[in-house]
Amino acid sequence: MTKKLEEELNLPSLDELLPHEEEETAPTVEEVRNEIATIEGEMSMVDRANIALPTVEGLEQLDREMDDYAKKAMETFEDLVDLGKNVEDRHAAPIFDSASKMLAAALQAKQAKMDKKMKMIELQMRQARLEKDSQKIDAYVAQKNSELGLDDEEGIDARIIGSRTDMLAEIMKNLPEKDK
Repeated sequence: MTKKLEEELNLPSLDELLPHEEEETAPTVEEVRNEIATIEGEMSMVDRANIALPTVEGLEQLDREMDDYAKKAMETFEDLVDLGKNVEDRHAAPIFDSASKMLAAALQAKQAKMDKKMKMIELQMRQARLEKDSQKIDAYVAQKNSELGLDDEEGIDARIIGSRTDMLAEIMKNLPEKDK
């Protein structure tokens, strides 16, 4: 509004009505790094993978659509086969060709549905393997820390202290005599 309208209608000015927004300063590089380090320290590898992968929605709807598509293709196939049996031989060839295409479309819809399910099973197996590997690593680190007399209460988390010579000696100790 203009000043004259404000004065004429006895309205407060726009400057008074609008809240003053304070300018936010951009965080410094060091602040961003500290925040990222804090977040990464709190999340495990599995949690990071779950966050990085978007949640897939609408899988059930896709299954229904593929089933409907396959059902319609099969009905059309059956109708075309019936029609092909009731026409002259010279006209039956293109009809049976179309029927075979409908059958192929139905099979492709079912195959796509099965491929999607197999992919989901594979991803679930990978996630389970990652979780199991993470647990094994945590147990190994805890064992090594306890052998070295380190406690988690001291603030030391997931550290293995040792030298190359110690590791080689431990490996050699665990090998059978015939392999040495």
